[in-house]
Amino acid sequence: MAEKSSLSHLLVALQFGAVAVIVWPFFTQPDGRLPWLAMSALGLVIGAYTVAHNKLGNFGIYPEPLPEAQLITTGPYRWVRHPMYTSLLLVMLGIALYRAAWPNYLGLLPLIAALFGKMQREEAYLCNKFEAYSDYVKRTHRLFPGIY
Repeated sequence: MAEKSSLSHLLVALQFGAVAVIVWPFFTQPDGRLPWLAMSALGLVIGAYTVAHNKLGNFGIYPEPLPEAQLITTGPYRWVRHPMYTSLLLVMLGIALYRAAWPNYLGLLPLIAALFGKMQREEAYLCNKFEAYSDYVKRTHRLFPGIY
């Protein structure tokens, strides 16, 4: 198992701090904004679907893979390499748009930075851990099928 670096700890802390800023009720203006929560609901569905295919204990919050981790390429992993990050982004974007307050929107920036930093590190580790990972990268997108 790769030892967790200071940068990995920083990225995880940044991620959780950003989530706290996004969900904090700075100014709630829910009138007419309820449809944005549908985006959050979609994120929750994607997250549940992902966990159903990538069993608990096969992944963690750090970019370093667990020692006994296996490469999963079924379910949502057929289309994207990081469906949990997709899920988190959709949930948080929906909440920020629902809240409609500038601090909530600003919380999205460090969240995106943390997730992109984690993705880069995670993919480097997975490429070293799994021989098939480079082929998997060639046929899938990172976060959104057919887009990115």
